[in-house]
Amino acid sequence: MVSDLSPIGLPFLDALAASPRPADRQLWLRVAADCLVALPAGAPRRQAVLAAAIAALGEADQATRSAFARRLAPYATAGDALAAVEAMGGEAALVALAEAVALPRERLAAAAGGEAAQARAVARRADLDNALVARLVEREEIEVALALARNRHAPIDASRFAALARRAKARIEEADDRRLVDALLERTPATIEQAALFFEADATHRGRIVAAAQRATLGRRDPAFDGGEAASLALRLERDAMAGDWPRFEAELADAFGCAPALAQRIAADASGEPLAVALAALYAPNDATVRILAARDLLDGGQYRRIAALARLKDALSPAAARLTMAAMIGAPQPAPTRHRPQYDATAAAAPSRPSAASRSAEPTPAVLRRRRALALGAGGCRDERA
Repeated sequence: MVSDLSPIGLPFLDALAASPRPADRQLWLRVAADCLVALPAGAPRRQAVLAAAIAALGEADQATRSAFARRLAPYATAGDALAAVEAMGGEAALVALAEAVALPRERLAAAAGGEAAQARAVARRADLDNALVARLVEREEIEVALALARNRHAPIDASRFAALARRAKARIEEADDRRLVDALLERTPATIEQAALFFEADATHRGRIVAAAQRATLGRRDPAFDGGEAASLALRLERDAMAGDWPRFEAELADAFGCAPALAQRIAADASGEPLAVALAALYAPNDATVRILAARDLLDGGQYRRIAALARLKDALSPAAARLTMAAMIGAPQPAPTRHRPQYDATAAAAPSRPSAASRSAEPTPAVLRRRRALALGAGGCRDERA
């Protein structure tokens, strides 16, 4: 019978519990752990085993306590034993916080806001919820952020990823520390939010980000755009590049995306050419114009034509919609969730509304309006339909 299981009262096991040899006491604790899992809650024998195990753990080293906690961690019925281990502190307590499924959420929330070591342990859990992630993202310790970013099971949404990405970039500037950037970029599957770290990513990660943007745009309506305005912008950018007027080129780029001039300068100057290739695709630049612009910049930098190679690497996933979504994340524009078009009906409307007048049909938006619309479409990540 399960209820008869107990390592207490058996001469051989009693001898192991009282043995001066650590290996014997560890063996007894393994037996005790198995009994705590098998015996029903509230059984007198279980209470006796638990009391004996706690007494033995009080004299054990951290390695033994940690092994005991790890053995019980997967079992929901072992909450009382794990709570006792966690209360003892030390490395075994961190094991319980990181792995024990039986610890109550209140205790985990307290640990997430407690000492740094405790918060780091909670950040490694496989069952984190949004509330725990939010509390951990607020922590200032870089080790907590690293543990969270490296946890593939952590549900890090777009806003919290953006917060971590800002910290990661600041960490590079302040301490030349890429660990958080690398941890965020290594999260799989790749997501469009990682485009916030596009400049810090290598070619492999950039390709994954653009591919993620391509997947995100599948099934979405592409916003309307003025082909003449796009062609005019591409022509101006090409003319500036061929003339070597890169300050003007960067100013046109900044105006087109509504971004800071310094960011436009960084896009144009990036030696890999990938940010510039994405930006030109987002502006509907024709392939031949894109090639000439990239080649002109390559010539300025010594003629190694690395930027042309970037276009070849990204071309399969570089649709305008995917490029706009990537640029929005790169610039830091909000990324709203895609919505379906829902027609609105007016119960008081006439059955056959009148047609618009010829004057209203012929009216064309001004270039300034077109630019604002383009900025809105970019900010919406390709989800906004300007014709609505």
